[in-house]
Amino acid sequence: MPPDAIFYVPAREDAMKGPDGYLAIIQMMRTGFPDIQWTLKEMVAEGDKVAARFIMRGTHQGSFFGFPPTGKTIEVQAMNFYRFSGGQIVEEYGQPDMLGLLQQIGAVPSS
Repeated sequence: MPPDAIFYVPAREDAMKGPDGYLAIIQMMRTGFPDIQWTLKEMVAEGDKVAARFIMRGTHQGSFFGFPPTGKTIEVQAMNFYRFSGGQIVEEYGQPDMLGLLQQIGAVPSS
């Protein structure tokens, strides 16, 4: 990916940039869920854009958004939207089910 690639993530006002930004996103997820796995379920492409639906699974073994580890497992969906240029990702909007994730670790009450 190019150094000026942009990655938008929930709960962050500013976009992450370039390979370092992308690695910071992965590090944030792996800190909270060291065994996290993303399983691609569907993908649709048109022109320079790709939409992908994933299932994220992992165990809450580290601090995540300030919430201490609970040992609880998560399984939530995520929708990511990518834009490509020259065969590289230049923009990504990551949209995991953060409410579902936070409910599953007990950080937010379930209704």
